[in-house]
Amino acid sequence: MKTTDKPRFQDFQIDGVKHISPEDANKLLAENSAVLIDVREEHEIVKNGVGTKNVLYHPMSMILDRIDNISSNQNIITGCPGGIRSTKVANLLIMKGFQNVANLDGGYDLWRSKGLPWENHTDYDLPDGCGSGCAGCGSAVNSKGCC
Repeated sequence: MKTTDKPRFQDFQIDGVKHISPEDANKLLAENSAVLIDVREEHEIVKNGVGTKNVLYHPMSMILDRIDNISSNQNIITGCPGGIRSTKVANLLIMKGFQNVANLDGGYDLWRSKGLPWENHTDYDLPDGCGSGCAGCGSAVNSKGCC
């Protein structure tokens, strides 16, 4: 992953967290070379979301419950609207031993402003539960998280 040590498009940062531009993130997702962990809460996700493949839904409020369901053998990009929550989750993943983690620099606000794939939802269930593809996934995420 092509990353920077400091964000270029957002003010919030945590030392040790890498950042990736929306364009580079989109390319990796399209090439199946990374997954995007959307850390928004469920009420935010049902309104809209990144319109690309390889998106996993793990709200910040549930990330610790779901961390064992995230493979550490992949490039991971964390995302949220402005990059603050996703930077915090990226830091948590790094502290838990994940090696290839980067925050989506500038968040979904910058992603959208660059015209990258985005979907507005009117009647939407989270696809494949959390998106992890595990056997416990249903059509929506429950209070315990899927898996």
